Amino acid sequence: MNNYKIFGNPSVDVVIEMGLGACIAEWEALATELGKSHGVLVYERAGINHSNKNNKERTPTNIAMELKMLLDTVSHEEKIVVIGHSQGGLYASEFCGLYPEMIKRLILLDPLSKTDIRFKKELTPKELKRSGADKSKNFDILRIMAKLGLKGLIKKIMCQAPPFYYAQFTEEQRIDILNSFVNITNIDTCREEYRLSHDESILNKMVLKEDYPDIPIVLITHSSEEAIKENIEFGRNDRSFAIREEELWQDVMKDYMDYSKNVSWMQAKKSTHYIHLIEPEIIISACT
Repeated sequence: MNNYKIFGNPSVDVVIEMGLGACIAEWEALATELGKSHGVLVYERAGINHSNKNNKERTPTNIAMELKMLLDTVSHEEKIVVIGHSQGGLYASEFCGLYPEMIKRLILLDPLSKTDIRFKKELTPKELKRSGADKSKNFDILRIMAKLGLKGLIKKIMCQAPPFYYAQFTEEQRIDILNSFVNITNIDTCREEYRLSHDESILNKMVLKEDYPDIPIVLITHSSEEAIKENIEFGRNDRSFAIREEELWQDVMKDYMDYSKNVSWMQAKKSTHYIHLIEPEIIISACT
């Protein structure tokens, strides 16, 4: 059973598909603001935080179908806006490809695309490690630490990382997000979601680009200037490498420009990956 919350109007017309391992608490501020003029559904995927896990593979297609099943249980408008952030962008795009008759608009925020595999193909193993683009080992480390009883240490470390780096949360929200980081089911689900979202055999079973419906798509990507700055500061990379990685990242996200004849693209001016926390007004405007 999925844990979800509806903000604003009881009839849903905006659905938020969050990033990898994200909790409702992370999106409450934006959903509350959007709820002033919309009905906003925010949910945690199966196995994430307070949602029960199920036996289905954590493939983009299965996740998209599970969202449809959830929507079948709540009141919603005939046409809805779907917002997908980061890895949630891959799931949101698959949902819209499978159920185009339901879609008013797809808004993609720094989305994962099928071409993310280019990081592994175009960077050397050493460069890939420097880039931080491969997150597969992160979940193994988290799992080992949690099993060893180092949950307090994990929370202490994560307090200095996103999303906390970009926003002030209430104590209740803070506790909920931190608890998710040390939840073994949550960690295992994130690891499987990540693995299957980078498995080419799985990606090839998704709705093909040439078969994708001409629905309105708004692609919003982060500020290249801010991303390069963070890469140098926190990734400790030199500027030339940070620029090359950023150009590849933007190019990977722009794969969605060919999904529909009705696509618009913009870059956030101040945001890195967490656009919804730094410049929520951009998303609010895109929903109107």
